[in-house]
Amino acid sequence: MVKFCPECGGDLKLDPSTKNFICKSCGLYASREKMDELRNKSEINYEDHKKRIREDYLDWWQASKKDKQKI
Repeated sequence: MVKFCPECGGDLKLDPSTKNFICKSCGLYASREKMDELRNKSEINYEDHKKRIREDYLDWWQASKKDKQKI
């Protein structure tokens, strides 16, 4: 069961008449399929973000080693 909003992290409530989820914080109103789609998109963006941070760190590390060798 989906418990947290993929947009804001707020609590979700299931509307039994429409079978859609409603976020108590931001008001997002979506079906389970849409929630899964948003959650997958969020996970992909997070993985890309982690990869960029790792690459930036490695670039910084290599640059600092080159600077140390010049001295």
